[in-house]
Amino acid sequence: MSIKIHTYHNTINYGALLQSLSLKTFIANSTDLKVSYDKYQPKKLIFVEIYRPLITKNFFKFQNTLKKNFRIYKWKIKANKEIENTLHKKNFKSNELSIYGSDEIWNFKNAYHGYDPIFFGSTNQNKKISYAASIGIAKYENLTNYQKIEIKDNLKKFESISVRDRNSSDFVKKILDIEPQIVVDPTLLCTPKILEDISLVNSLEKEKYALIYGTVFSEKQKKQIHNFCERKNLKLISVGYLNKWVKINYLGLDPTNFYQLIKNADFVFTSMFHGIMFSVKLKKQFYYNVDPIRENKIQHFIKFLDLNSRELMEILDEESLINYDEVYKILDKWIYESQNYLLNAINRHFIKT
Repeated sequence: MSIKIHTYHNTINYGALLQSLSLKTFIANSTDLKVSYDKYQPKKLIFVEIYRPLITKNFFKFQNTLKKNFRIYKWKIKANKEIENTLHKKNFKSNELSIYGSDEIWNFKNAYHGYDPIFFGSTNQNKKISYAASIGIAKYENLTNYQKIEIKDNLKKFESISVRDRNSSDFVKKILDIEPQIVVDPTLLCTPKILEDISLVNSLEKEKYALIYGTVFSEKQKKQIHNFCERKNLKLISVGYLNKWVKINYLGLDPTNFYQLIKNADFVFTSMFHGIMFSVKLKKQFYYNVDPIRENKIQHFIKFLDLNSRELMEILDEESLINYDEVYKILDKWIYESQNYLLNAINRHFIKT
């Protein structure tokens, strides 16, 4: 008996890497099943994520992208080996469950690969469920009539469906006339052991600092952030992306170093979905800016946990801090329900078969 996860895993995007690893780790630690990734990845997505960043005249960016690719390659081998070491199980392919998600695998407006019926299970005859799948910024109205029929035919074959945000939930409801469960991103299900492996850390900052993750900030917001850091006597660093308005940029990190830099930050400023996920997971004080391509998936999480006050506005209320005791009264319950949804869906399949 085995589980195959269909998601974006062959990437150098920290969020995609860590959501896929977290889902795999949670299932491996919670069941006696063999867990692996499906090999299929859209070729255009691989090009955009891994190879296109190397096409640059900026030598600093080129050099660090090469470093990042190499470090992540080694990191993935170690991460998956750690999971495999916990798996002393047999794999019977005749009894395989496919899990679709997380991430925007159902985003048919995705500029990287567009509508991809394979991520709706079109070529897969195994039993299927979804966990935290998302359509991102896409809308039901964007589909052709043929696509609506094809997606409906494919999703009807899923044993259970869960999504990551309200927009994706509304989409499934229009397609199937059912209300799918909205679950937490896999990064909140568990913490893979490798993320706390201090022996891998080589980028710890000794001074107090604020961390930038993302690139969608206006000139006014950049000035706000600089002024904030000066008043708080915080060094300012950027991770994952080259922000020329920040003096220190860490581009060549593996996910463990990325995670540890967020963990040790005093403040986080982000325009990324997983920037918010890890800020909340690690109970960081943070501010976020809304990136239009990530708005749908960000807003459901923010609204559900009543964190709207953390949006970067004209004036920063520097005295206002997140009360994580209150946040986790809601989030702990949501995580518990999400874990139960996933394990119950898995158990129902294997008990049935």
